Amino acid sequence: MKIPLFLSVMATLSYCTPTTEIQMSVIDVELVKIDTVDRFRATSHLVYTWRGENKVDYVTFEPITRKYSIGSWSKVMVKR
Repeated sequence: MKIPLFLSVMATLSYCTPTTEIQMSVIDVELVKIDTVDRFRATSHLVYTWRGENKVDYVTFEPITRKYSIGSWSKVMVKR
């Protein structure tokens, strides 16, 4: 009897909590720099530095098999 009562109380409380919404926007970025780093001693990754509007830089880690060339454009989601 205690377990179903506990679960129903928890379910009711979970619906009463406020939800958090994050607003995102999609912007165009240009690849400006490519570096190679060794992570976890055995794997190499490419570090891409992307430049967006207002000269803000974004960094992504990608597997060594994925190739982009400098000057290519992509879209990223950023928090407003």
